[in-house]
Amino acid sequence: MRILYVGHAYLVAENRKKLGELAQLPGVELTLVVPHRWPGTMHGDLPYDPLDETLYPVRPLRAFLAGRESVYGYWNIREAFSPSPVRNFPDGRGGRGVRQGVKAPDIICVEQGAGAFSFFQFLRARDRFAPSAKAVFFTWWNLPYRSRQPLRALEAFNLRHADGGIAGNADARDILRDHGFTGPLRVLPQLGVDPEVFCKRDASALRAELNLGSFVVGFAGRFVAEKGLRVLVEAALNLGKSIDLLLLGNGPLEAEVRERIAAHGSRVKLRVVNSVPHAEVARYLNCMDAFVLPSLTTTFWKEQFGHALIEAFACEVPVVGSSSAEIPNVVGDAGLIVPEGDAAALRDGLCRLADDPALRSDLARRGRARALALYTNRRLAESDYEFFKELVG
Repeated sequence: MRILYVGHAYLVAENRKKLGELAQLPGVELTLVVPHRWPGTMHGDLPYDPLDETLYPVRPLRAFLAGRESVYGYWNIREAFSPSPVRNFPDGRGGRGVRQGVKAPDIICVEQGAGAFSFFQFLRARDRFAPSAKAVFFTWWNLPYRSRQPLRALEAFNLRHADGGIAGNADARDILRDHGFTGPLRVLPQLGVDPEVFCKRDASALRAELNLGSFVVGFAGRFVAEKGLRVLVEAALNLGKSIDLLLLGNGPLEAEVRERIAAHGSRVKLRVVNSVPHAEVARYLNCMDAFVLPSLTTTFWKEQFGHALIEAFACEVPVVGSSSAEIPNVVGDAGLIVPEGDAAALRDGLCRLADDPALRSDLARRGRARALALYTNRRLAESDYEFFKELVG
């Protein structure tokens, strides 16, 4: 099976681990297309991040409107279907390929959203270069919407001509059906977890370095209101126990959190680590006795998945999540779910974990098992592969 994958998320080498697993499945010939750069992220501009490409070729093609996920596109899209490697010039210009003798892909998977212009581009390119290929899109979008023209017409075209879709969560699936997509659909996250990196390990040295106590409650993500950070702080302040609150990330609420705990949190010791390389996240997760994702549903946002949950699972850290959006579906029976926005319920959940080591051990075991069964890069690659096989018959 020849698979052409397209998406800006795969500029980051860590995100390509799923594709590395996919490329090793029986009979798979995979090619990856990414924009040559992606500006405007919280880490600055993302250039193409090289990784060992012996498993499959990666083609960074020059893009216009890069950084705008729904409307960006590729110059010289024919190069995506070329059998010759495309050079990665320093200024982002792609080399010119040769189309003679091309083995057309069986699957074209564009992970940029159902209404993305880049998906439209590849649908049109398919007609010319790979007319028998099945076209698949991926979307995270889980809030009801009605696009304005011409984006509405663009999405309608894409949905009519797509052969299959992958939704990152159940709400996204329901929205696609509401928008008239009748083709095959699967609910699968875009990225998995590496269980060799995210696993239980001794964190005593880092705990000592951070001067952490006996019960550590952790959070990782953006310090913004919709992530429920205020709810977590209120729960911690009213826990009635001495705890350490370990926050990984940054954002506009940091100063407020520091002030609130300094003023009222004599029993709460705060540790904030603003910048943690992804390869180091597992070390900090292993410092935690409970991981909390207290996200809130707002008018403009709700949790699409919560990737930190599956990383905590893999590290055997007990998880407490809110009832917002996809979180209960991700957590299943491997963690505690509390009503979103309810600081008292979150406090009670944390008290249960603090007072019951047996419960913590049980949830740690369940979480690791759930991560291995559903959310590893290998498992997601296999799920994508099975779906693609169904589409090509």
